[in-house]
Amino acid sequence: MKKLFTLLLLVASGYAAQAQVVDVSAAERYFELVDTLKSGKQLHDDTWHQFLAMKGNQQYIENQNYKESYLNNYRKTMEVVYMPEHDSLLQVRLQDWQANYMTYSIHVYKAHEAELRQYLAQLKADKEGYVNTMYQTCYSMLPKRMHGKNASTGVYLIALDNDAVAHKGNMVLNLWLEYKFNQVKPGAVGGHELHHLLNKPKRYDVAEKDKSLLLMLQLLMNEGVPDLIDKKYAVAPNMPEDMQWGTYLLDLGKQNLPKVDAAIKEIASGQKEYSSKEIRNQVIGMSGHVPGFYMADVIERNGLKKRLVSNMDNPFQIIHLYNKAAKKDKSKPFVFSDEAIAYLKKIESEAKVLN
Repeated sequence: MKKLFTLLLLVASGYAAQAQVVDVSAAERYFELVDTLKSGKQLHDDTWHQFLAMKGNQQYIENQNYKESYLNNYRKTMEVVYMPEHDSLLQVRLQDWQANYMTYSIHVYKAHEAELRQYLAQLKADKEGYVNTMYQTCYSMLPKRMHGKNASTGVYLIALDNDAVAHKGNMVLNLWLEYKFNQVKPGAVGGHELHHLLNKPKRYDVAEKDKSLLLMLQLLMNEGVPDLIDKKYAVAPNMPEDMQWGTYLLDLGKQNLPKVDAAIKEIASGQKEYSSKEIRNQVIGMSGHVPGFYMADVIERNGLKKRLVSNMDNPFQIIHLYNKAAKKDKSKPFVFSDEAIAYLKKIESEAKVLN
């Protein structure tokens, strides 16, 4: 019996060691800081710097490459939002929320503080259920061979800005964004970021002049497919106005898609060699969300989502499947040229798979 008891303890301790980290301390600390500001007191420099150094905040700041000037401005804007003495200035800024977006985004936390605190408490009370929902949502856009779990992945809830990122094997989620998306699709935001961590794409060796083109395909696939997890819910009627950017991304993707075709043809003909930076800044946008989301949406609505998911590790497929879907689509979207498709097939047939 003693040996059995010892064995159970070892199993339990091993399980505990493998439990997914869900860290809400940075979000909780944020509300402690605003309590100080609401009382009319400024934050000490050490208090502010310690807050920014918390792991979730630190990883997000590093991912976004925020400079000290931006963070100082964020701190001053928090004072405007929360300190009673600045209320007149706050009201002026809120009259034009688009021109004063930082003020608006921080004020959202003030206006919805009670429900955000409650949501944070609920999440903290059921971390396992919270993480499992993310995984199940993520799995809907991954082939079964990638349905793993990574206990070393940390999930960090923060209250800075209005974004979510996968960074160095971890996920950093903004509390307000997570809360609002969770109302229309539980696990959507976390599921998208988790997708980046679980996806295992093929690595290809291609000719030097084609490396930037391969990068483009990888970015389109890497963002376009998981965008089907969350971005399509960014048009829900109960989403805040500043989060209803799903239609904007689709429209922008539709407009920009011919640039992808043109770039492929230029590379094929030898007219131009694109650098990775030029691909990112001139051909596609937002790390591949544009036009990746639009392409994935066309694929999904024409019944080819399963094929897209099953070929998640092959970035060439997002072009091939999009073209097949576009030719079926009644709205007659842009179709890639025969020249571009032929060149992609040539690159893929000559590429060496490294893994």
